Amino acid sequence: MTVTSPPSGSPVPRRSLTRRLLATLVAGVLALGVGLPASAAAAATPSPSPSASLSPAVLSAAPAANGVLRAGDTLSVVATITGGSVATTATPLSLSLGSAGLADDAALDRWLSGDTTGVTLQQVATGTVDATASGAQSTTTLSTPATDPALANRAPGVYPVLVSGAGMSAASVVVVPSEAAPQTPVAVVVPITAAPMTRGLLSANELAELTAVDGALSAQLDSVDGTGATLAVDPAIPAAIRVLGSAAPPTAVSWLQRLLALPNDRFALQFGDADIAAQLAAGLAAPLTPTSLQNYMSAADFTQPAPAVSAVSTPDPSVSAAPGQPAFPSLSTLLDIGTATPNVFWPATASAGAEAIAALAPLGTAENPAHVLVASTSVGGGTRQAAATVGGVSTPVYDAEVSRALAAAAGQNDTTRRGASLAAAQGYLAFARTAAGGQPVLAVVDRGTDRSRVSLRATLGLLTTAPGYTPTTLRDVAALPASEVSLAAPTIDQARVGEVGDLLADEQVIDRFASILDQPELLTGRERAEVLQVMSVGWTGDAARQAVSDHRAQTRTTLDSVGILSSDFRLVSSSAPLRPWVRNDLPWPVTVVLSVRTNDARLRVQERTTVEAQASANTRMEVPVEARIANGEVSVDFQLLSPTGVVIGTPQAVDVEVRAEWENIGLVVIIALIVGFLTLGVVRTVARRRRTRAEEHDGSVPDADTPTDGIALKDQHADGRADADPDDIDTPLDTDTPQESRS
Repeated sequence: MTVTSPPSGSPVPRRSLTRRLLATLVAGVLALGVGLPASAAAAATPSPSPSASLSPAVLSAAPAANGVLRAGDTLSVVATITGGSVATTATPLSLSLGSAGLADDAALDRWLSGDTTGVTLQQVATGTVDATASGAQSTTTLSTPATDPALANRAPGVYPVLVSGAGMSAASVVVVPSEAAPQTPVAVVVPITAAPMTRGLLSANELAELTAVDGALSAQLDSVDGTGATLAVDPAIPAAIRVLGSAAPPTAVSWLQRLLALPNDRFALQFGDADIAAQLAAGLAAPLTPTSLQNYMSAADFTQPAPAVSAVSTPDPSVSAAPGQPAFPSLSTLLDIGTATPNVFWPATASAGAEAIAALAPLGTAENPAHVLVASTSVGGGTRQAAATVGGVSTPVYDAEVSRALAAAAGQNDTTRRGASLAAAQGYLAFARTAAGGQPVLAVVDRGTDRSRVSLRATLGLLTTAPGYTPTTLRDVAALPASEVSLAAPTIDQARVGEVGDLLADEQVIDRFASILDQPELLTGRERAEVLQVMSVGWTGDAARQAVSDHRAQTRTTLDSVGILSSDFRLVSSSAPLRPWVRNDLPWPVTVVLSVRTNDARLRVQERTTVEAQASANTRMEVPVEARIANGEVSVDFQLLSPTGVVIGTPQAVDVEVRAEWENIGLVVIIALIVGFLTLGVVRTVARRRRTRAEEHDGSVPDADTPTDGIALKDQHADGRADADPDDIDTPLDTDTPQESRS
């Protein structure tokens, strides 16, 4: 017997309703019994806060060897009690074994769910588990020797096992294999996916965490390495690594190289593992695919060879680039998962019907036809034959019961509970082998992100060691001659279909809005990637509703990222421009057209003005206007448009105060009058001079005493000055003539 600490991540059992009611009743009786004597103390002591509800201890049981009991083996069952909110004392336990095997997997379902109808048990061992502290675990092993008559001469089959004690019980099974039957091929599909998200791709930090030694993606590769499992790879994971170029985390680059080097058969899931059936039910002719991931790439990360980009098995030829210029990988290179089987589709369990199969069929080719995985619960008549067709389309059928038990085991971190799930899977495998009639059995480990390396590895190991089985691949199963089957009506979540319709409508709006970019794919590619991630199969229930709501809110934010910032204007002159701002919250520059309208004749505006708004900034623009002769306020309507005429943002109306500026008009009139008078004076002067010249030409010279132009000749002595004496005028000496001396 051993006592261990509580398992990490193990659920806390809930107390039953009956126990809670009984506890409440007992507490009430006790309160009445002690209420009167303790009345005085109660008055002085405050009432304690209500205690948390109690949870009972839980018993779990796991047969050894994953539930396989061969002739001559000892029957050993590990029993574990997980303490509840109250510690338990040492508990006696008993081990019982069914006298006869269960009839089929339906009987196995009933037994594991607690229905003991028609089951006869025989006690084969007893034991005691130690006292268990609250929240801790105590474990013991109950064993029955191989020589016990209860184990002798057991025919092959699936036998019920029950461990019980102290009002607790745990049901399980053991399988006595048929060693003489021929080997049955078994194939298993394992998804390589990350947790669902609303962003288009994983970030560098997320990749570094997921691909670390203890990361979830590393655990997935560790689990499938060395197995024959067929990998269903989400291409969004390799793409998230490659878009980072030289900036990709080293652990992520190593993870990608390791994935591509694995010899396992594989196929690509939809980007983000998007829900295929919901898309088809929403009216799409084919599932959506990524259009561009250019938005996630930075030029600085692709100016030199990137190890993450070169780590592809069959890359497309790189686009040549000038030295020093970035060389971005193509979309097909980003999404490459290695050598894979094309045109394989894996809808969510029970979601695909005949109509979905018919819609997916044209996506295949003659060389690579479409293959659609469906669950056995979707096949009419309950057939579990793996190689099947619906309407001539290959539809490999995976065993739903085996797959459910494998998924439960892969998600269990507690050793005993995982062993119980593996034993149940062993029982379902035994029934599947019988139902297959020598044909292969196909199983899947359905999507999930809460799987430890140990749990997933143990689950896949079960298929490798299951008695009577030999490993094969999905490709081999799909290549076998198939039988035509019919599918039951699918389970369609109408709310989910409506959400997909809303997402598609929003995407069309984004496509039109993106016409403001020189490279619309920067925005449309991001939107498509995010829509596919939001439609992931991993989103279910309320979480799915919230993911869609969050994305639609982000879409509205994107559509409002470009708009007008403006206020009322006052024209200080007749030709002063209006100067609104264009707000651009996008990380890329945009080209928009400002449409301006006014229905008032006092203001004439330029109706269309194109502006290139800078990224993540507000850009000022000028709109020419002209005020006419009038005063008052004029309403002007602003609206942004894309170059293709798509309405961008919300319209705005501003008031413009118009002043007619009469003083300027008066100044212009005065200047015009002055120019007119000056011109008249010049014309009169020119005309007078022409007349004077004409009179001189006729020979009539006016007398000296005759006034000219009405002005009399002035007397030379009129100013009182006499003529100068000639003797008083100095005659200059001739400097060239010799002078005689004077006496």
